[in-house]
Amino acid sequence: MIDLSYDFIITLQSEVLRQFGVENLQPNQCKHLTQAIMNHTGKLVSETTLKRVFGFAVTQHSFSRYTLNTLAQYCRFRDWEDFQNHFYKKQFDHPAGQDASKWDDVRRKASAVSHYTILTLRNRCGLPFDNTISRGYCLQHIEKFLESKYAATVLIAPAGWGKSTSLVHAAEHYWFGRAPACPQDICWFINAHAAGSLLLKGFSLSSWLDNQLNLGHGDNFREYFTKHADERSGRLVLIIDGFDEIAMSADKLKLLYNKLEDFVYSNELHPWVKVILSIRSSTWGEVFHQSHQYPAFRKYWYLGTEMDEETNTNIPPLTDTELKSVLYNFDFDPATVRLFSDSFLQKLRHPYYLQLFCQLSNTPDHSFVDENLSLFEIISRFIQNRVFNSPANTFKMQLIEKLLKLLDMGRAGLYTDKSGLLNQNADYFPAYKELLADNILVEENLSQEIMFNVKVRFAHNFLLEYFTAMHYVNLHGQNVSAPLLEVVLADFPQSPFRIAVFKWLLRYAITRGQADGIRDFFRLPLATSEKAHLLEYVVLHYQQEGTHQEQLSNIFPPGYFRKNPFGQFISDDFMHFKKRKVLNTLLSMAESADDRLKIRCNLFVMALMQLDAEQCEIELTNIRKLCAGEPAAEMWITPYAAFLFIYEYLKFGQIDEEMKDKIYHYASCWNFGKQKPLSTGEEAVYRALCFIFLLLGDYHQLLLFTSRLFEQHPSILFNRTDPFRLMMLCWKAQAHIHTGDVDSARRLSCHVDSVLKHYPAEFYNGKHIETLQKIIAAQIHLHDQEFNKAIRAAESAMDTAQKLDFKIFALLNYSILDRIYHQLQMDKQKKDAQQKMIVIRQSTTFIQTLPGLVEH
Repeated sequence: MIDLSYDFIITLQSEVLRQFGVENLQPNQCKHLTQAIMNHTGKLVSETTLKRVFGFAVTQHSFSRYTLNTLAQYCRFRDWEDFQNHFYKKQFDHPAGQDASKWDDVRRKASAVSHYTILTLRNRCGLPFDNTISRGYCLQHIEKFLESKYAATVLIAPAGWGKSTSLVHAAEHYWFGRAPACPQDICWFINAHAAGSLLLKGFSLSSWLDNQLNLGHGDNFREYFTKHADERSGRLVLIIDGFDEIAMSADKLKLLYNKLEDFVYSNELHPWVKVILSIRSSTWGEVFHQSHQYPAFRKYWYLGTEMDEETNTNIPPLTDTELKSVLYNFDFDPATVRLFSDSFLQKLRHPYYLQLFCQLSNTPDHSFVDENLSLFEIISRFIQNRVFNSPANTFKMQLIEKLLKLLDMGRAGLYTDKSGLLNQNADYFPAYKELLADNILVEENLSQEIMFNVKVRFAHNFLLEYFTAMHYVNLHGQNVSAPLLEVVLADFPQSPFRIAVFKWLLRYAITRGQADGIRDFFRLPLATSEKAHLLEYVVLHYQQEGTHQEQLSNIFPPGYFRKNPFGQFISDDFMHFKKRKVLNTLLSMAESADDRLKIRCNLFVMALMQLDAEQCEIELTNIRKLCAGEPAAEMWITPYAAFLFIYEYLKFGQIDEEMKDKIYHYASCWNFGKQKPLSTGEEAVYRALCFIFLLLGDYHQLLLFTSRLFEQHPSILFNRTDPFRLMMLCWKAQAHIHTGDVDSARRLSCHVDSVLKHYPAEFYNGKHIETLQKIIAAQIHLHDQEFNKAIRAAESAMDTAQKLDFKIFALLNYSILDRIYHQLQMDKQKKDAQQKMIVIRQSTTFIQTLPGLVEH
């Protein structure tokens, strides 16, 4: 009889461990077990074989009789037959008068097989299995299938999507858990490696199933239990995991599928026999998808509600709840997880990226795990595992280089024809199939009846960004230099794509210690936002290293930032509590008074937005020193004086009338005939003035000030992506609303919204502009009496404001929600909003908190 089932493999494992003297075997103990077996039997069972026996390595075939005999002899039995006979008699002997049913006998055999498969898959899981979660969709998919008339179903997804893990959770839920949902079913859970070679040798699933009756009369399993339905207490479910992970040619894979298809279609008269497969998207498109034209296929196969025909996937990404559950299982602080951006969480919904993230973040007790660095490390590790560590890496890189050329590095679009990429070159086919299987490339079949049309693209845009950057590195001798950067600058316009390519090049220079190359980035004529992103990445990287100050000093020696001040690109986008550590590091590197003033002003505004009176006072003291040490500027008031006015008003409820008069006469100090760029001090004062007019509730003056500011500095209007410009437009829109010109506010709000949406979420990291824009949009919807839209906008703004801990925005938003609830007579929600405003006021030592904004 063929040892496909490993009937007593679990028993054999237990006996070997008992003889070895341990309860649980670890992979590193297999070497010692090998020696113990050698000492007792005089025979060698290799460490690798033992890892397969105990489920730590993939089993691609049945265990040899030599291995089974040797392990049985180690357990004090004559051979494997003696071992089986002993435990078969012990396991299946029944009290007098009680005969075990044939169904129960087969279920015991199936349980032994399935438990071994489950153990193997648990050990092969990329994460500690107990930290994984059961996928709600997969359970629902299998439940619907089991209750349907379909004969087979399949979980289709790219490699690393968690198909095997989902099947283990489903098997434990329905058949093998402590309280299984379907205890009367027979579930035969096998790995395709165990069955594949046998099936190709002529072995059939039908004949194997018949043999499990063990009667020796050639009984047909399905016909027997159909005829004797009273002996059958449930369904027979055959699960084959990793159908396409067997290393074989396409022809053999199709032969294997044909055998499986014969078995599925022969179950029409036996609806209680069910088949569940897991398969990669690339194999589904190549082998199974061809059967879609046959009516029989749709009659027998259940594909589920989430089947995407273009990408050949029927398992959706992880839900936010599932994703966060896994992170919590790894002891990530819920407060930390709540701070992850939506774009970062969206990427982690891909199970393989989540797995890499959890593996890389081996110190999850940190107060915050930086998204920027983590994402680049995840992608780098993913490509290393799936491309560079592959035996076919040479052909894979040749294909990727050809795809980059056909796409013109993305400038010619994101898709190319499959025929043009492969060009009938047979050498490329295996590597191409691996790239599809590993989710590096994706096929989209757009063929019609009269035309064959298959397009190929990178599975994710960040793969295109990575390989584009590495293409330029290879062209310039693996060295990041000024000529390389100038080529990239000339080849691509300002865009998020260019920033991403520059970041990959910067990471390459950092990891290879190319200090000159790192400095070359900051000599380029880049946009303010681009330099800000790059400088932040450098600082973040060395902060992770621990000795950042020394390493940064080696890259940026004394005098570097005096000649190349960075204050010009420390923009409002650094207005984020996550940036505080970066700003403090930059402060230690700053050599010009302007740079130090810019950072201190940003830190003060952040503390102000959080209504942190104590931190405001600390930053105010430092700003006073900076302003006192500089010669008198042309400005009519200093940043220190403007911020001090705000602080004293909020802290003590006092208004310095002399300073107020000076503030209100800003226009008399402006020279409208002289055009010059904003200085650091001017930008700080103008930002402070907006807050002052807001705090005083003087929206007429806020409107007048923002209008005149754009007249005084028209160049601001032409820098579309400048966060300072967008913030000023938001304050102007806020002023329009409160002065009755809602149409003007609507135009400004829509403009800011379109700019923000034009760029990916990572472009504006600060999020405070987006939050303020949504607050303004909520007010406009409230004016238009579109209450549902108003509530959605306000709640979205509130979610971000709470993540950022920007209490000023939270108060603004609660005041809007308060008015919405008042209009809708939602007394409970209105009371709740008012209570939360009280909580915010009580959380700060400021005695004034936007007093003019809480009136109805």
